[in-house]
Amino acid sequence: MVRVLAISSHVGRGTVGLAATVPALQWLGHEVWALPTVLLASRPGLGRSVRHELPAADLGAMLEALEADGCWTSLDAVFAGYFPSPESVRVAAEAIRRISRVNPNVVVLVDPVLGDAGRLYVAEDTAAAIRDDLLPLASIATPNRFELEWLTRSAPTSGEGVARAARQLGPATVVVTSAWDTQQSVGTLLVTGGRHIERSTPKRPDIPNGAGDLFAGLLLGRLLQNQSPEAAFDACLSDLDRVLAASERRPALDLSALDTSRP
Repeated sequence: MVRVLAISSHVGRGTVGLAATVPALQWLGHEVWALPTVLLASRPGLGRSVRHELPAADLGAMLEALEADGCWTSLDAVFAGYFPSPESVRVAAEAIRRISRVNPNVVVLVDPVLGDAGRLYVAEDTAAAIRDDLLPLASIATPNRFELEWLTRSAPTSGEGVARAARQLGPATVVVTSAWDTQQSVGTLLVTGGRHIERSTPKRPDIPNGAGDLFAGLLLGRLLQNQSPEAAFDACLSDLDRVLAASERRPALDLSALDTSRP
């Protein structure tokens, strides 16, 4: 049994954060221990903005409880997504360092949830903490194009330029989502092992939030099945497009579309 510790946001209504990542990992057959960094009644833009941030001290206490229970040696991977404060980032980073000390083979995927469409939607000091404290611990990172540019202070104008910026992040494998888009398609770029691979998928109209969270969970889940990065990348894009096609003009991603294909 492959076990994943997932630390990110959670919503009651809508399919973003852990509500997208955890089902993807479970669909691929993995056990997930999910710890929320923030709780929302509905995803942003879907309903009333009722939000409760888990204090960093409480997140740390839960992580310490898992460590005291001897859980770290049985983990295969850690997923780190949305954080509401620099303090919560640092608490998670310290836990990952402690996990890696007792379990050097643990896979760490950081989905640096900072912003999109040209703007940050976390505080700048939180984004800086993700860059400085969390990304150096990652073996895999999945930024979108805006996040890549913010993290690397770059403005690439080509696929080669995006690949060069991705290599600056540090993790051995980087996938850049929304690397480019046209009226017909959206580009995604994989950088791993000294090479980069570009793929285009259809641009779907009126897609609900959560595609990045879902993709990151699918990618980690397939890599934990010992698929090659390229095979996992292509399978995830196919899985994601199937969900997006079923989710057009809906308020939340239709994750049931995953079940129309074998994992």
